[in-house]
Amino acid sequence: MPDPQNVSNIAPVGKQVNVGQLNGNIDFSNISRLGQRFRRLKEEVDKDIRLSDFMEDFKNYNTKLDGRSMPDKLMDGGFSNLEILRATKRKHMYSKKLEKNKLYETAQLIDMELFSLISLYFETYIEPLIDEGAAKTVVKQAVLEKIVQPIIDLINQDGKDDTFMNYTTNEIYGMIFFLTGKCHLNWAVYDSI
Repeated sequence: MPDPQNVSNIAPVGKQVNVGQLNGNIDFSNISRLGQRFRRLKEEVDKDIRLSDFMEDFKNYNTKLDGRSMPDKLMDGGFSNLEILRATKRKHMYSKKLEKNKLYETAQLIDMELFSLISLYFETYIEPLIDEGAAKTVVKQAVLEKIVQPIIDLINQDGKDDTFMNYTTNEIYGMIFFLTGKCHLNWAVYDSI
């Protein structure tokens, strides 16, 4: 008779499963930090756990750095009046969602992570195009391909079960224009900055 205490499993540790009875699924995937935050946000919303104000780190993104407005910065970047109107609408879409979510700590952490990615991707992919004087159509295409789509893909993967923030492509664009309005992103070369 085989010894029930002697389990001879030579599979890699991450693939070993030793159970007498399994009810449900086993998930071996690692949950990213962003995925963990989306799960924690659901708990905060379900239990109505809120902060009294913005977190200090979030205030860094929510503080206007210089005197140029978002429309002025976009105009300097060659945007038309219609494009500026669309950008303003998208910024307001995000701002409304920010107002709804602002007192949930984890919502702020998620937004800060997304702001950080937007800023980094903008510096890496968009600023060089602006510095080279690339056509606006090239810049806008790069914004979609290098910032918006990767962030939407990340949210769709790590926040696939999120029903609270539920960011859309327009709201990701809104975050970009929110950061532009707070002077974290520039659409033209300014010698004084």
